[in-house]
Amino acid sequence: MTKTIAIASGKGGVGKTTIAVNLSLALTKHNKDTLLLDADLGMANSHILLGINPKYSLEDFVSGNKSLDEVITSTKDKLKFVSGGSAINHLLNLSDLERHKIIQSFSNIKNKPDYMIIDVGAGAESSSLTFMASSDKVIVVVTAEPTSFIDAYGLIKTSFLDYKMNNFGVIVNMAHSQIQAKLNFDKFRAITQKFLDVNLKFIGGVISSQRIKNSIITRNPIMSGNPNKSPDVEAFLSLASNTSSLNINKTGTIKFFDA
Repeated sequence: MTKTIAIASGKGGVGKTTIAVNLSLALTKHNKDTLLLDADLGMANSHILLGINPKYSLEDFVSGNKSLDEVITSTKDKLKFVSGGSAINHLLNLSDLERHKIIQSFSNIKNKPDYMIIDVGAGAESSSLTFMASSDKVIVVVTAEPTSFIDAYGLIKTSFLDYKMNNFGVIVNMAHSQIQAKLNFDKFRAITQKFLDVNLKFIGGVISSQRIKNSIITRNPIMSGNPNKSPDVEAFLSLASNTSSLNINKTGTIKFFDA
């Protein structure tokens, strides 16, 4: 059965898509058949980080021009991918019915993956919350900045109040060290659990590095190909392994890959 994980953030600029792309590739390195869905509607850019330009996108499916199977492409790393496209106005203004159609349609694809990573839009927009609630697990990406903490708290609060989501993984990105990443997580958890009855689990940290910055500029993800062993690569492999320990959210809403 396909395990679905939404990658979310309270604000833009925290490296959410970089995490989603490399986490997806790390799962393929663990020999997991993985599909990455770019559901950051209107700001879809996973394909840019992957260094590819898919012929079809989610827009083609929503408009009825192509089936969902037809818009799934494969990268050189054997990662399956659904692009969010670039038709900003249409995708930003999807109705609840259209969003539910997207979610339900994954149950009908021919070859179901072991994992699907969903890169959702930053913030607590309705489309982001819908895709988060339709996923088994949710990971929130934060940085050590106060604004990141505040916005991530707002996202978790809204998710909890509107959809009863109470289990969240947290990845601390752009940290100076793994020790600092864990300390920042502990601070964030203390603040959040003081006011909300939610469970936060530390999935891991990603250290700020020039290698990752260069991989973004060159459109060649750090986990692409046969990467040499480095702290960056080891971090993403560890994140991929740690996702299995995160508890599932039982929201009572429609889910991806519902039977």
